[in-house]
Amino acid sequence: MLRRVMRLLALTATLSALSASSALAAKGGAGTETFTEHAHEVLLFSFSTENQCTGAEGTLSAIAANEVFHITTHADGDLWVTGTAEGTATFVPFGPGVSYSGHFVNWFGEALNQKNQVGHSTGTFVLTGTDGSRVVIHMTSHLSTNAHGAVTVEFERSSVHCG
Repeated sequence: MLRRVMRLLALTATLSALSASSALAAKGGAGTETFTEHAHEVLLFSFSTENQCTGAEGTLSAIAANEVFHITTHADGDLWVTGTAEGTATFVPFGPGVSYSGHFVNWFGEALNQKNQVGHSTGTFVLTGTDGSRVVIHMTSHLSTNAHGAVTVEFERSSVHCG
């Protein structure tokens, strides 16, 4: 479940970056161009998964109350992208059982130049169940490559605390 969440958030960020970089490239590529977008009440994802604490199958959803996406490109091809989202998250079981709701925050950043590329993200979900139980999920990922595209550092870490 955690890897799927991280990949969905990264895919959303990448698609946003591609659409923004196309808009910036249209300006002729001279100098530095910056694009910032603010959004509110955006459905980030909703998919079927298993509750890591109870084993129950259900739907995990996240709605960003606030989302900021920023990209800066330079005439030399350097690129910097970052985004932050925070809002509500829910887990609703398919059958009877405990439902969860709470808050999430997610951040990602990516930098590209002629010498390397770095991408990293972090996310935290804090959910409280209808029975008073609590689930805290934290995810971190990092990927670095050199000028030849070879991966020099890569990791994904996640933790789930049930209580």
